[in-house]
Amino acid sequence: MNWQDVDITSTGATLSMWPPVLYYIVSTIVGVLLYIGKLFVHRHANFTVFILYAFFVTLFSGVQMCLFRFGDEFAKDILHINLDVDEYDSIFFGTFLFFLLYGIAVPTEFK
Repeated sequence: MNWQDVDITSTGATLSMWPPVLYYIVSTIVGVLLYIGKLFVHRHANFTVFILYAFFVTLFSGVQMCLFRFGDEFAKDILHINLDVDEYDSIFFGTFLFFLLYGIAVPTEFK
């Protein structure tokens, strides 16, 4: 595969490159925001916010794991987005990577 085989539009029989790019951008932004939230919770939160934020991070991590396990059906039926997880190997394995990385954002220290 060379640079001429890359299809930016979805008009051909080949796959577009935009769904993986957008998926990785959104997942990276969510991961950074979760980590910033972890730092905030470590500095300023009480016990209730600590527990609620841990559940919040677990929810986002669970969404990534469900995308890895159930793929297109979860994206279409639950999230109501047309994301071809099974068509793109980069999205399929990226969901598992982000599932593991979001685990870093779980709060560990209580003030």
